[in-house]
Amino acid sequence: MSAFLSSTGLTPDVADLLADQFPGHTMQRMRTPDGKYRYRYVSSGVRKSFGLDPEELMQADAVDHDWVHPDDHARFVGALEDSARDLQPLDIEIRVESLGGGYRWVRSLGQPRREADGTVIWDGVALDITDRREALDALERALSGARRSEVAEGRFSYIAAQDLAEPLAALRDSVSVMENIDCGDKAAVEGEIARLAQRFAAFEGALRATRGLMKNAAGTAPPPEAQPGSVLTRRQSEILGLVQQGASNRDIADRLDISEGTVKLHVSAILKRLGVRNRTEAARKHV
Repeated sequence: MSAFLSSTGLTPDVADLLADQFPGHTMQRMRTPDGKYRYRYVSSGVRKSFGLDPEELMQADAVDHDWVHPDDHARFVGALEDSARDLQPLDIEIRVESLGGGYRWVRSLGQPRREADGTVIWDGVALDITDRREALDALERALSGARRSEVAEGRFSYIAAQDLAEPLAALRDSVSVMENIDCGDKAAVEGEIARLAQRFAAFEGALRATRGLMKNAAGTAPPPEAQPGSVLTRRQSEILGLVQQGASNRDIADRLDISEGTVKLHVSAILKRLGVRNRTEAARKHV
């Protein structure tokens, strides 16, 4: 373990203390010239996160990383082989068996070096990024749903794109942040996940509203009855405000820089959502 400590500047106690400050563990992995993988050092965090015994790992003559998800195993070993060959840093996200059953997402990072006999050693860390990956997966499902909504129902797809544009932009920003966030910064990860939750909730609200609009427009559901507090999309609220000021469709189109046909579509959707028959009744509504 001395090589590991000299490369990191950590004592054994400090290395284990560091590992306790984030969900994961520190390690020193090696690949011998005959292609076997071994562990010179593994911190105690590997037991808490993945149910693996660090002493057994360090004493094993060779390991085959059978705790890695079958669908990720070949990719993981391939990344190790590439890193060993080119001495390029290892940075890969994989699923690993969890102590409580199932699998958790892990980001494995390592800096390789080659010794005189050809052995390659990685000083590295494995970070539990399950929360981040689950958030990203949820966002991807939401974005996929949004893309379907954006192209559905012919001419109403344009309204869908407008109404979803703002929450979609916020979600895409969050995706970029989450993909580049420092997984070791627990406070930053937790803060960004909280922002993701807020943005995801806002997106879901907009998506539900847009789907309702499309469903009604397609004639697959009857117009809703008047409901106090009915929620309009941001664009619909904007147009209703102009209607209440007495603006014509042409005026609204000029004001918002959209076509008059698009205004008519929005007004039709507003009437259905508010359960009213015409613009006059809509103008009297307090939403």
